Order: sequence, then C-alpha cells, then structure tokens
Amino acid sequence: MRSLLVVLCLATYSVFAQSEEDQLNDRGVALLNDENYTEAIPIFNHLVAQNPDMTTYRYNRAVALFNLKRFNEALKDYSVLHSSLPEETEYTFQMGNCYENMDSVRQAIHYYSEAIKGEQSFYIYYFKRGTLYLKQGVWKKSEQDFTAALSIDPKHHNSLHNRGIARYQLGQRTAACNDWCEAYQLGNPTSKSHLDKNCNSTTQPCKSK
Repeated sequence: MRSLLVVLCLATYSVFAQSEEDQLNDRGVALLNDENYTEAIPIFNHLVAQNPDMTTYRYNRAVALFNLKRFNEALKDYSVLHSSLPEETEYTFQMGNCYENMDSVRQAIHYYSEAIKGEQSFYIYYFKRGTLYLKQGVWKKSEQDFTAALSIDPKHHNSLHNRGIARYQLGQRTAACNDWCEAYQLGNPTSKSHLDKNCNSTTQPCKSK
C-alpha cells in the first residue's frame, strides 16, 4: 500500500509540474502577444534552461530577442532550432531575416534560398530575397522573385511595386508602370510618386485613385 501511495504522489506531482510549466509558457506567450518582449525573455530563459529540447520555448525566445533587435542572440536560437530540424523552413527563413538585419546580405540570401528550396508556396520567402536582389541591383533575379511571389499572392502590392522598379531598370517601362498602377490601386502609397515621375498617359493605362 505504501509503495502504491508513493507512485500516486509522484504521478500527481508530475502532472502539477507539467501544468505549472504550461502556465508559465502561456504567460510568456501572452507577453509576446502584447509586445512586452523584455518581460517575456526571462520566462523563456527559464523554460529553455528547464527543457532545452522543447523547440517552442526556444522559438518564442528568439521571437522576443528579434523584436528587441538583439539579432545575434536570436540567430543563435534559430541556429540551434535549424540544426535540430533542418527541414523546418521557418527556422531557415528566420536565420535569413536575422542576417538581413545584421547587414549580412550574402548570408541572408543564402538562407532565404534554402527556405525556398524547402517550401515554394510562401510568397514572403521570394519577396524577401527579391528585395535584397533589388537593393544589390540584380534586376533580373529580383524581377523573377517578385513574379514568383505574385503567382502565390497576386495582390501583394509591395511585390508589385518592387517588381515595377526592377522592370523599369531593365528597360521595361510600360510593364513597370502597369505594376505601379496596380500596386497603387491596391493601397501602396509609394507607387504614386513613381507613377508621377516615370509614367504618362501612354505608359499608365490603369486608372488612378
């Protein structure tokens, strides 16, 4: 009877401890949702220390660190996650995001490309890589990435706007103006200045707002 009682007590303690951990995680997630990133980090530090193999805790900490612009620290967490689950493209993509914010363009493009290899249905992967190509003046590759992004989400006005820039630089003025027209109609305010500066009634066939 005594040994059975001990087992029951241990089982009850285990359930309580797990419940306490879940509650702590829920509190940390609530802080993340409220954008209280500084307050969330100690909670996820504790959870990661207690259970380093729980990917959710490490991911949530990385999100908080990234939003606090502590990109090197966020990158370390995403790297650990990527090493344990290399097929998970979200971790690969976020590594690229960290490198981009650290101005390591080559590394960012590498990880965005790896994310695209693993998952071709997320427009944001193409958009982010295309934007870096655009900043580098690699017009054709950037145009291709924005076109890929728009094949997934035809109403993504930032991809339309940026493709317009790439096409204009490639000498495709009418196509560029078409993209800026559509982007402006979808709500991109920056496209209006490009239309006014670079397009006329011949190269701007769509109606302005």
